[in-house]
Amino acid sequence: MSEVKSIAHPNFALIKYWGKADTESNTPAMSSISITIDTLSSTTKISKNTKSRENIWTLNDRKQYNLEQILPTLDYLNKISKNNHGCIIKSSNNFPTSAGLASSASGIASLVIAYNRLFDLNLEFDTLMKASILGSGSAPRSLLGGFVILNSGDQINCEKILQPDDWPLTVIICITDDNEKSISSREGMEISRRTSPLYKAWLDSNKTDIQKAKSAISEKNINNLGKIAEENCFRMHEVMRTSEPSINYINEKTTLCIDEIKKIRSSGIDLFFTIDAGPQVKIICNSEDKDLIKKKLAGKPYIIDLLEANIGSGARIVNED
Repeated sequence: MSEVKSIAHPNFALIKYWGKADTESNTPAMSSISITIDTLSSTTKISKNTKSRENIWTLNDRKQYNLEQILPTLDYLNKISKNNHGCIIKSSNNFPTSAGLASSASGIASLVIAYNRLFDLNLEFDTLMKASILGSGSAPRSLLGGFVILNSGDQINCEKILQPDDWPLTVIICITDDNEKSISSREGMEISRRTSPLYKAWLDSNKTDIQKAKSAISEKNINNLGKIAEENCFRMHEVMRTSEPSINYINEKTTLCIDEIKKIRSSGIDLFFTIDAGPQVKIICNSEDKDLIKKKLAGKPYIIDLLEANIGSGARIVNED
């Protein structure tokens, strides 16, 4: 085959990781639980560069001169495939890139799946996971659909907790700022690990948060899941805030959005929110409440756009020639 096309979706962490156990292997210092969504997607087309050993990468039709994000993954896979040529990689996102919407996770996941098929490697999932984590610590979660747990420790593993249809929640994404963030997640994590006085407590709280979230998910209890997810989210952002230099992805528009969400919840609608390394707010709710929630948020001056998604599938091949 001459070219392979794959697709992967972002995942949003409900129990987050912020900090690396090892920067060289890019492994997370703590476990995390996420939901993979649909609607938003990263698409990758990959082919062999038969003319040279140069890797050529375009992202959203713009040639990328810094390949730092994808080279560790490519180098790892090239050793397995014994590929002596470069690759031509064409990536695109149908949502803002590097704006706190997990574009790196979905982008790397789609790259790994496409490479695996192009070179007909038939890699085991553990190997796909290792390849993807080199490019993004959260990318293994986008390999899978539904509710996913990425377990840290001596033996890192990633597995599905629930299928997408097992608990069909809706995710409403409030875009408050679509600009690229000034501090990347990878850089921010290392700053926090080295300088935040709250980092150790953040690390120590992870096992308890994971267990609470797993219990809520098994019970399909949106209120219990929301309580621990929001607590975990704010604890992560407090670690960022107390870093040196201080890292603050939450802007004034984000805060106004959160205030409005809390008002909606106080009216009796079951929902919760989470915020990753960016100013966007993700609302998780029962599907029957989504239209009412969107109606209450529509037209707010601090929200640029409202996106809607459901729990989605994992990374997959969509075309090959």
